[in-house]
Amino acid sequence: MLRSEESKNFSRAADCFLAHFGLNHKLSPARDELFALYRAFTSLPYENVSKIIRTYAPRREGPPEFRTPVEVLEGYLTSRLGGTCFSLTHCLYTLLGYCGFSVWRVLGDMRHGPNIHCAVMVSLEGAEYLCDAGYLLPAPLPIDPRGKSVLKCPLYTYLLEPDKRMPETFNLYTLTHSGESRWRYRIRSRPAGDREFEQHWRSSFSAPMNHQLLLSRNLEDAQVYVHKNHLRLNRPDGRKNSNIRASLGPSIEELFGIEAALVEQARELVEKAREVERMAE
Repeated sequence: MLRSEESKNFSRAADCFLAHFGLNHKLSPARDELFALYRAFTSLPYENVSKIIRTYAPRREGPPEFRTPVEVLEGYLTSRLGGTCFSLTHCLYTLLGYCGFSVWRVLGDMRHGPNIHCAVMVSLEGAEYLCDAGYLLPAPLPIDPRGKSVLKCPLYTYLLEPDKRMPETFNLYTLTHSGESRWRYRIRSRPAGDREFEQHWRSSFSAPMNHQLLLSRNLEDAQVYVHKNHLRLNRPDGRKNSNIRASLGPSIEELFGIEAALVEQARELVEKAREVERMAE
């Protein structure tokens, strides 16, 4: 999917991104390098501000274009933007491949429907890893095809286990410190080809999530989550909720580094899109 004419621009953007985090793509692919690169990439937030603007802002006729890996990396470096799961996954897939890793993209199901999630799989030194920047998985998760894989982090413990009913399929759960278990998604380990991946990426532009602001990012021992006008701060000792309607743009700029003007533009576009839909009913 990375067209030849984009290759030079991607090399430039990738090198700038890696240099920003003190990394070098010329190092041999190894476990430590994978974890360091992934840790850097998870600095990109999950946000649909950029997708809302891409979807609803005035543009030429035709469907909205995908945000390219160049746009995603440059968007972070210049405006602290990130992306949603498809743009983040494709960017991470392209970046890891650029750095010499053996990678492929995979599709997954969430409670809202099939093939609405995606991630990157990495084959390295005889092992496979799930890398999911779209869901903000804090680190690559080693996959045990015969049993459970566990990743313990300050906020959650992540548990990945094979689906007993479906071959080459895994279920991801999160466990809180209080012992609460929650199913998050089902992921298939088989590679998703360009056409299949693009098809479901295209479908995501008409998803209900495009009618509401969604942002999330990981901190050292917490997670910040914004849905519409509500802010939630998840910590190991509990949750704190607040309404930021009156200060949405400035609050998101403070928490995520995304310009308040971009946030307000996205909010206005969402409100206009909702009004158009109401008038059409």
